[in-house]
Amino acid sequence: MKKQLLTLFSAILLAVSTFAGTPGHRNCATMENLDRLKMEDPALESRMQQIEQQSAAYVQARKNAGQNATDMVITIPVVFHIVYSSATYNISDAQCLAQLDQLNKDYARLNTDAGNTPSVWQGISANTNIQFCLASRTPAGAATTGIERRQTTITSFSTNDNVKRYANGGLDAWSSSSYLNIWVCNLSGGVLGYAQFP
Repeated sequence: MKKQLLTLFSAILLAVSTFAGTPGHRNCATMENLDRLKMEDPALESRMQQIEQQSAAYVQARKNAGQNATDMVITIPVVFHIVYSSATYNISDAQCLAQLDQLNKDYARLNTDAGNTPSVWQGISANTNIQFCLASRTPAGAATTGIERRQTTITSFSTNDNVKRYANGGLDAWSSSSYLNIWVCNLSGGVLGYAQFP
């Protein structure tokens, strides 16, 4: 189940300005990125549907066995990839930990604004029993803090995923079947951030 859930959380990209509180209107580019990926890979949508079917089959199998799909707590190791061109964008470990703490609160429905859930979702909003922790081991098995950093000459990135490639000035992803990858960088074009669908 852990591996299946990790495919649901394959990558998240955050703009450094979200941590710094930069004013101005910024946009989520998740859907734009998904459209780009579908154009580049016509089989992507079919694979996404297969993941949805696998997830539904898993939940149904647990129900058929008399098990609640949310009985167990699933912990997903996270790696923050911080890519910066100047000290301004090299966020602290404390900022990463604060974001991880907020992610855990959100997934446990312990966030301070949980009471603002729109009425259409109140009947199904719940603790997901999914929690996140910093990775303690690299893919090669070495000890890690779960936070890696790279100073680069690239002053900003776009939604073309270059920040996810060492060869393009970023940092390579760790296996999405074992980790939730989160990149932190300066994003251009008014983009707040974007997430990668499975």
